[in-house]
Amino acid sequence: MNVPETDTERSADNANRRAADRFAPRVGYSRVVIVPDGVEPNPNADKESADSPFEGHAYDVSLNGLRFELDEPLEEGTKVDVELHLPGLLRSIRTKGRIVRVFDEDGDQGPKRMAVTFQSFENPVDASRLTTHLGSGFFGHER
Repeated sequence: MNVPETDTERSADNANRRAADRFAPRVGYSRVVIVPDGVEPNPNADKESADSPFEGHAYDVSLNGLRFELDEPLEEGTKVDVELHLPGLLRSIRTKGRIVRVFDEDGDQGPKRMAVTFQSFENPVDASRLTTHLGSGFFGHER
């Protein structure tokens, strides 16, 4: 088995494994709300607050998943509901997924980046809206 030697080779290797291109929003903050299976969000929490343990920032999105950050990491394998608020859309896109990676360095302070793979959309319209929106000009290829 060939093991990539440099960061560039590793990045190229990871890109080749992706089933769909990833896109990063060109402008602004892309809010994401992540709710682990079996957890009820606090109805009294301020939904606009960045202090919510399940609210964070989306870094890039594809038709198959999302890379995002939350204040506290979730465990790999956790099933989650995802509410994605993208620039240029009036309504959020809702999916179900599973946490497939946690980017957690020892001693790393601050928000934790994670990746989720989408398993299903709340409805077919959300899948279609995401497909259309990724080609809308609000996004650039992954940075």
